[in-house]
Amino acid sequence: MKILLAEDDKHISTIAKLTLENIGKHQVTHVDNGEDALNSAINEKYDVILLDEMMPKMNGLKVCEEIRLKVSNPPPIIFLSAKSQTQDIEKFKNVGNGYIAKPFDPMTLCQQILDIVTTAGSRS
Repeated sequence: MKILLAEDDKHISTIAKLTLENIGKHQVTHVDNGEDALNSAINEKYDVILLDEMMPKMNGLKVCEEIRLKVSNPPPIIFLSAKSQTQDIEKFKNVGNGYIAKPFDPMTLCQQILDIVTTAGSRS
């Protein structure tokens, strides 16, 4: 899969990118702010987008909203967030296609993404 990873925390983005590339054998493009995430999503075709909710320049919810408006047939969008209250999780799942809590387990990250993408595909 071709994945856009939008995450401003260097440690989390490094772990996620290494995991996705080395374990999942995915092609990963990493950006560290919301504006770059939106521009990349508009200009490139991805199979899935992983969005941090709290990023510089534009938060993940706004990026998701803009992608839905500006990209025809957008890919599944999965939020990565440390926010874990029920209302936050429900918002992420309603605005995007899924949610993965931070910190995540690198050994299960690829499977979590695949499960969400598969579920998103069955809803289309």
